[in-house]
Amino acid sequence: MCRGDIMKLSTGRRVVAALTAALLIAGVTTACGGDEDAKEKVIPVAAGALGPDPFFRGTIGHDRQGLTPQSGGGVRTGDTPGLYGGTLNKSSCDKAALVDFLTDARNTKKAAAWSKARGIGVKGIGRYVRGLTPVLLRTDTLVKNHGFRKGVATVFESLLEAGIAVLLDRFGQPVVKCNCGNPLAPPSLSPGDIDPGSIPDPDWRDRYDRDKTTTVKPGTKPKRIGRFRLLDLDSGKGIGRTAGTKATQDVRLPAPPPLPPPARSETGTPAPSSTAPARSGIVGTWELAGERVRVEERGPDAFTGRTTAENEVGTGGCVIEVGREIWKVNGSGPRYTGTVLSLDPRTCQDTEHIDATWELTGTDTLKVCASVAQQQGCNTLSRVTE
Repeated sequence: MCRGDIMKLSTGRRVVAALTAALLIAGVTTACGGDEDAKEKVIPVAAGALGPDPFFRGTIGHDRQGLTPQSGGGVRTGDTPGLYGGTLNKSSCDKAALVDFLTDARNTKKAAAWSKARGIGVKGIGRYVRGLTPVLLRTDTLVKNHGFRKGVATVFESLLEAGIAVLLDRFGQPVVKCNCGNPLAPPSLSPGDIDPGSIPDPDWRDRYDRDKTTTVKPGTKPKRIGRFRLLDLDSGKGIGRTAGTKATQDVRLPAPPPLPPPARSETGTPAPSSTAPARSGIVGTWELAGERVRVEERGPDAFTGRTTAENEVGTGGCVIEVGREIWKVNGSGPRYTGTVLSLDPRTCQDTEHIDATWELTGTDTLKVCASVAQQQGCNTLSRVTE
């Protein structure tokens, strides 16, 4: 896929300054075939389906089909009561079978790829898997999926349907898709990147609601979870499941509260209860490839993005000065519209402003997309802690 860390677009001698000089958009290659090929797609995987490039084909896990989310969506932390479901004293994932498969001498390449995706050593697979917790997804959940095809690891963004069995780490993050053994990680894309028309199952496609899609993030100060509070999908009651167990130590708890629809705050998390105006999640300093832009409020639902350092454009000696406005942003979040500055790199004069979009995914990731001459490029920026 023709993608890099820096978004690039060009039309002749015009250059779009999406951030600062180091982030100038300088040409999407024609080999990419335009914006459709340049944009990474989200692959939906239905409950009961293995999905692309499964590590394992067997009976490691069992999904629950036909589960319709009643609420939820937005960015959640893994310790949210009722975020996940299950059945009292019944595991949806065979951890021992997964360990046996990955430690089998015939699967050394898969074990190496699997452990690399999870950031552990091959020798640590057994201990790591035994510390995971089996649950069922209660909401359609966006993840970064990892597969294995023809001896090579693959990585792709994936939408997992509610009812899919996963294993959670001690922070409540889905890290394994049970029925195929694929490692999982937090996504790089957002629900706005999902094409509902690509959902394979017609019933799922008909009831799919993007605003009910969940992204699980560890939060700024993640805490290890000792016991998960699940919803029993059979009885509607609560389950207390000790982290790292096989569900054999489950205890009955009161039913967890319903997952509330998240307020449309800019951070992607429920808005604070204070009556004071909430500070927009887009406000702050964002960074890509060592370059930064500072976003400040300029009015109700209106923001400006300015350079934080002096940067040279191209090779002609044109310099973008500190504090120059390069973004104009409007909206209440998590999705915004506006323009990015277009400059002539020979004269450093403004030429025009190019339409752009911004989307917050969680509190610390901001995706920026702009189009020139029917070609689109996107960057994902990280928040700078101040």
